[in-house]
Amino acid sequence: MLALVDARTERSGFDSIMKLFAFPAAIGLLICLSTLTPALDDKKDGRSEKLERTMPVDPSATITACVMSGTIEVQGWDKNELRVRSADAGVLDFRRIDKVKEKDKEKQLQLPATRVDVMVMDKSDKTGAQGDCQAIANVELDVPFGATVQVQTRDGDIHIMGVAGAYAGSQNGDIAIQRVTKLVEAGTVGGSIELRDSAGRINLSSAGGTVDATNIKPTSTDDTFEVGTVSGDIQLEQVANAKVVAKTVQGNVIMSGPLAHSGQYGFTTTYGDVILAMPSDASFQIVAKLSENQNIVCDFPLKYSEATGPPIPRPMSAPKMAAPRSPVPKTPPPSSKSTASPPAKAGPTAPIIIKPSVAVVPYALRRIAAICGSGDASISVASFGGSVRLKKL
Repeated sequence: MLALVDARTERSGFDSIMKLFAFPAAIGLLICLSTLTPALDDKKDGRSEKLERTMPVDPSATITACVMSGTIEVQGWDKNELRVRSADAGVLDFRRIDKVKEKDKEKQLQLPATRVDVMVMDKSDKTGAQGDCQAIANVELDVPFGATVQVQTRDGDIHIMGVAGAYAGSQNGDIAIQRVTKLVEAGTVGGSIELRDSAGRINLSSAGGTVDATNIKPTSTDDTFEVGTVSGDIQLEQVANAKVVAKTVQGNVIMSGPLAHSGQYGFTTTYGDVILAMPSDASFQIVAKLSENQNIVCDFPLKYSEATGPPIPRPMSAPKMAAPRSPVPKTPPPSSKSTASPPAKAGPTAPIIIKPSVAVVPYALRRIAAICGSGDASISVASFGGSVRLKKL
């Protein structure tokens, strides 16, 4: 897993949520430097009191925030300033967590913050007695375009647009991310994930929802694209990363667009279909594993080099596309358990990534290897209960 943050800490009150996720790395304890900025009260239409706080930050600062329940919206802007607003919170506070040596502490405090933890507290908890990450509030953040954000909510949606890096986690909510330039890691238990017009290294996972990614490209040759679901479809369109891995248990895998030069693709589903739509001049080699009662349907002229198990079926006409599956209700899987635990020490959140395992069904499988054109890209497909369809755009 990619991590821009070189040290991470756990937030209090989120142990029950964290047990539902697997983390790419442990979070280390950071040196906490407290700083205060004046709060601004704003009356909107005379109906609600809106809190707003600002502070100067480094153009590439790391910003963390979390709430127990509520929507988090993050917007990049061209100011080297962090602005936080909420009409529901009772207190908004900033905590600098810049990692500096003690001898440089005074000098560092005079510079814009490079790491900031946004503290959100309920109106009934202005003293902070309940601890961080316990607020029920909708929060808006404006951050520099070059910032990396780590945001988390238990019951609520997350929207992120126009930043350098995004880590997002929600237990019962959808995640929508656009125009991220370096990396994205997002995970949700009972919601869906939508990623648009972004670049870099990508890791997306959902237990009970779909994952939809469109117009994704790498920033380096090492940037991978990984996605996994448990009971939702995976839909990829115009993904240019050279290494793509997509796994689901009860869902279809659908990818549309050209293959990357010398790209490596792996698609696995237990009970769904794999549908790959590629340009007519696509060049690839494919190794497919299918159950003996399923077929591979191909619009491309394949030259078979290996086949084990039942004979290769004759070419078939393309089956009709099934209607998209209805989204799975936003409820955690039955196997998920959430148990309360004592609050941990406060600190910035860790990125949340689900690692769904794809069960290997004991079907009688056959292995088919074939090549199209010069075999530039490599495709590995496994569908234990569904079919494989290779179609021309």
